[in-house]
Amino acid sequence: MSQELTIKQKKFILKYFECGNASEAYRYAYSAAKMKDETINNKAYQLVNKDEIRARLKELQAKAEEESKWSVEKIIKAHTRIFEIAIGDVASSHIVTEGTRDGISNTIEVKMRDTNLASAKSALVEIGKILGYYEKDNKQKSGDISLKDFAEDLYNRQMAKKNEES
Repeated sequence: MSQELTIKQKKFILKYFECGNASEAYRYAYSAAKMKDETINNKAYQLVNKDEIRARLKELQAKAEEESKWSVEKIIKAHTRIFEIAIGDVASSHIVTEGTRDGISNTIEVKMRDTNLASAKSALVEIGKILGYYEKDNKQKSGDISLKDFAEDLYNRQMAKKNEES
């Protein structure tokens, strides 16, 4: 039967999850000012290996991973939208009102497609960085990457739309 976590244990868990250092988390959660470093290290080790502490840390890790995935997906979707707009895949609407001499005005909606290849390339590079296709020094990793196929597919769809409109 698992016992409920104490307030100090909860403080320890949150600090440990934040910093990754059990001894630092122990100092934060418990009165350890008069303890030797060796004692703190041992107590922190014992605490981090308790079943209920480990279980809560696993829960926090799983939650953080899930939230991280959502954020990455949202960022990729946003950059994909930027890419589509930049290559003219998405039309932007503009309302234009035109007046005439007799006091009557005409309002029309104009759909415009702009192509900005620099912005498209920038969006793809950002997606590539998020997905880990670049080394720390921003050099592209070698080998085939699915991002290339993604970019080619978007480009081919854009070309097909332009051909249909012609």
